Amino acid sequence: MFKNFAFAIVLMTSITGPVHALADGEDVFASDGDFSITEDEFKYLVVNAPKELRPQLLTDDAARYELLVSTLATKKILHRLQSIGADEDPAAYYQFQFNVLSAAKELDEKLFQRDLEVPDLEDIAQERYRVSKEEIAVSPERRVMSHILLLCSEGCDEAEKKKALEAIRQRVDEGESFADLAIQYSQDPGSRPRGGLLKQPIALRDTNVDQTFRETAFELADKGQVSEVVRSRFGYHIMRLEEIIPERLYSFEEVKKPLMDEVEKRYREDAYHSYWLSLGPGDDLVIDHEAIDALVEGAMIKNLQTTGN
Repeated sequence: MFKNFAFAIVLMTSITGPVHALADGEDVFASDGDFSITEDEFKYLVVNAPKELRPQLLTDDAARYELLVSTLATKKILHRLQSIGADEDPAAYYQFQFNVLSAAKELDEKLFQRDLEVPDLEDIAQERYRVSKEEIAVSPERRVMSHILLLCSEGCDEAEKKKALEAIRQRVDEGESFADLAIQYSQDPGSRPRGGLLKQPIALRDTNVDQTFRETAFELADKGQVSEVVRSRFGYHIMRLEEIIPERLYSFEEVKKPLMDEVEKRYREDAYHSYWLSLGPGDDLVIDHEAIDALVEGAMIKNLQTTGN
């Protein structure tokens, strides 16, 4: 439960130095031999705990104990990993080193984003709306539908199912309630209790809805119109058009919040990318291409071909 806190200590101590080195005057809240947890470390762990765990850490000795012993154990693990030499176990050594580098980059980006000053981006959001509102601010026409489904999986009697549904449709034509017939006969457990009414209106491009179902829904022109019997991948349906919700263009104010979030996200990504590029090599960069070529073209390639890695 405290693995994220322990990871924070791993990253911090792997960058700053030995796990048991303490600055003068630091208060130690827990120790086990050479390994300690200082007051500042404990504050960090508690403040950054998930909200649902903080009350436990503030009032429950058992929760604090688990946090302390888990972090001390992780410091011991870190110390053991730091003691592995490249000659002793090169695979473990380099895996640890590059995991630390990866974690450092992840933390660096979080700190960069935390400290980044984001300007007022509303003008950019408004321009994005002006140029792309047909893509980002249009709610397409949707259809509110009811249906009666007779399931027909592989091996079912197709002709019998279709004939049974045609008979139900004939009863609708003769004036019986579509909803009552759906409750009595439909084999869709989700919509049957609602008289066949689907929970969500469907749009023509809703790819999560069966294509035949969508196309049939949009062939109906008038409220209350009932389709002929159609076959989907689930079975046979008759469908009733309950309502047409027309296409609508949302105003900038209506889409402002998600649009501003999108623009800010892009701004942050671009800012960090520029910062990352600024860390690129300078005039002092030296690369031994001959040594790399010799390694890649020689034993390294043979080893990769042999191991399949």
